[in-house]
Amino acid sequence: MNKKKDKFVTTGKSFKLKNVCFEDIDDIYDIEEKEQSKTFRRTYEKGENSQKNDLILKRGRITEMRTNYSYTVNIEGQDYPCSLSGRLKYLDYETHNPVCVGDYVNIDIHEKDNYRVEEILSRKNGLSRFINSANMQKEIMIVSNVDQIIITNSCADPVFNPGLIDRYICMAEIYGIDAVVCINKTDLAEDLDYIKEVCRYYEENGYPVIFTSSHLKQGIEQLKEILRDKDSVFTGHSGTGKSSIINILEPNLNLKVGEISDMHRKGQHTTTTSKMIKWSFGGHLIDTPGIKTLGLSNNHKGLIPSHFPGFTKLYEQCYFQNCSHTHEEHCAVLELLGDKIPQDRYDSYLRIMESL
Repeated sequence: MNKKKDKFVTTGKSFKLKNVCFEDIDDIYDIEEKEQSKTFRRTYEKGENSQKNDLILKRGRITEMRTNYSYTVNIEGQDYPCSLSGRLKYLDYETHNPVCVGDYVNIDIHEKDNYRVEEILSRKNGLSRFINSANMQKEIMIVSNVDQIIITNSCADPVFNPGLIDRYICMAEIYGIDAVVCINKTDLAEDLDYIKEVCRYYEENGYPVIFTSSHLKQGIEQLKEILRDKDSVFTGHSGTGKSSIINILEPNLNLKVGEISDMHRKGQHTTTTSKMIKWSFGGHLIDTPGIKTLGLSNNHKGLIPSHFPGFTKLYEQCYFQNCSHTHEEHCAVLELLGDKIPQDRYDSYLRIMESL
């Protein structure tokens, strides 16, 4: 007599995430593909909300990434080590990492010394970075639920780079986060008037610009008022003085300050993990590793014409709904080029479009 086939067993591809420690956000996830049954995979795809009966859930917020499955979570003002529920490891996420710093989560606390993240609550926004791997882009969430991005640039060492400001503003606009421009190291500027003239464009288009000197402690109080009672993330090239500014704002932190590389006059990365730090004057700082790969992907190219600084309202006035501001007739941007739109900013726009 022939053995009856098991009609429930089918084969398919799924994956298992391996738990590893990391020192930089690029190294968060090591994905190992394994053969698993489709039935097994479907079970976990339905598991966004826990169905366990013995849970005691409390709302918390991820304040530090310790490993890819181990975090520090603040629950009612107290920090606790937490791990990720096994069920959540198998869900089909749009990004590599299930959670990131700033996420609000529900924590199961029924088992002492074994708190687990059981549910991940909806994000109001998030900031990602993209890395190229196996001919495709991988998205890695850096931080979520933030109020503003402090785009830090410097007058010198490294050199003033308005093109980088443009890219970060595009990123902030796409992700729905307010942007603030901070120009540091004014004491090193050879032509501060030129830098202020370039930055006037950002101010005229609604982006606050603050000029600071961590060496002379200038502009720090103005920056503190913008940071007060808000959750902020500092971004920008390494070496622009982010850590120095933060140490003046909050002296007890004693963040490590890196030196400038003599070869390329660029900063060296000093932050290696992401964590959320409470300001003594209200709000939080999200301290993240230096962003080597800017948070724009190829999928964002179609959004740049309407999200580049100063183009949002003009884009609505263009004759064509998908105007690229490069060759079209009746383009509001091209009509104002050299007047309200400086040639340098337009050239920066073209470089961003070409890079994507």
